[in-house]
Amino acid sequence: MSRSARLALANMAGGIASYASKKLKVGRGETIKGRVILVIDPKAISKLARDRDIVLVSGTNGKTTTTANLAKILALGTDEEVSTSAHGANMAAGIVATLASKPRNRFVVLECDELYLPTIYNLVAPKVIVLLNLSRDQLHRTGEVRKVAALWQKTFNRDDVTLIIDRDDPFLEFAVMDAGHVIRVTFGGRRHPDAATCPNCSTILDWTLGDYQCKCGLGSKLAQVRGGKGLTGPSRNAILAIEAARLMGAIVPVEYQNELTANPPDRTQVFNIAGRTIETRLAKNPESWRVGLTALAAPQIILALNARGIDGLDTSWLWDINYTELLGKEVICVGERKLDIAYRLSVQGIKVKTADSFAQAVSQFDNRSIEAVASYTAFQDLITTELGISAKRGVTR
Repeated sequence: MSRSARLALANMAGGIASYASKKLKVGRGETIKGRVILVIDPKAISKLARDRDIVLVSGTNGKTTTTANLAKILALGTDEEVSTSAHGANMAAGIVATLASKPRNRFVVLECDELYLPTIYNLVAPKVIVLLNLSRDQLHRTGEVRKVAALWQKTFNRDDVTLIIDRDDPFLEFAVMDAGHVIRVTFGGRRHPDAATCPNCSTILDWTLGDYQCKCGLGSKLAQVRGGKGLTGPSRNAILAIEAARLMGAIVPVEYQNELTANPPDRTQVFNIAGRTIETRLAKNPESWRVGLTALAAPQIILALNARGIDGLDTSWLWDINYTELLGKEVICVGERKLDIAYRLSVQGIKVKTADSFAQAVSQFDNRSIEAVASYTAFQDLITTELGISAKRGVTR
């Protein structure tokens, strides 16, 4: 069978699998489509990437939002359609499904899992790679931050791609220290919670000026772009996306840039639980938990924590977070690992209770406002429940 015939067969079979998945309501069809394609044609990723202008987005926090922003900026700034995944499918199956989608646009923006990035980089030959940050996440799978940084540092040692990084993250600066083309963006520095020592030479980093300094010279290279010092994570990532779009030839109006950085997306959703409306923030890793906790304004809080595969089985990261924002609030913990987080809070002097479900937690509160922070699968469970209820009522979403 010829190379083109194998790929055509793989695409057709993947499309059938995707249709069946959506028809049977067992998934969005993206991942199963990609898996089928790769079984039939293991070289499909490199074939589908040929002669296309591809940007990869990777890092611990903000991959999905930044990918969506970059695709939108690139489309508006070039007047061309852009292929991308709207659902954060960032491993091989999801990536090949995006590349196989029609129309086969020249521009492609792909979210990429941190551990898969070296492999995908070598398969798709991207023009640009955007590195957002590195922090502790899914420790049972990725290990400590230094493991990923070292993997990237061994990978990015050529000059066939331009890397755009937040240079305030010492792990990213280490990861690109041997790369040929790097655009560094600085926001004035900020202390990294996982970087007490230098990822390059293991010397204790000097953070006294709010930015890292090391005798080995890590971080001494000047940034080409300066962003606002007070920008939060999503706004910082938006600046990186804008720089990537410009590098790909997009024209980005100043007013649109200001809109992206002034109004960063907030990953919240309002759920109706036991007759109460509860604004719930998605928190997938320690950094997003920190951001979510600082945004809480209600006097009554629900924290939902699971530790399934996609959440990360290791919950030791709970001890990396300061929960001062919860002092004085009424807090109830739910989820499969509710005891883990409840104990962590109690050590910090926060009064906390546990409940078996969101509904049970709500029943223990009074009529004052309630907010929640939920790990990835706990958040998805709420969406599934909400969709189930809506379907029974004949409501579509």
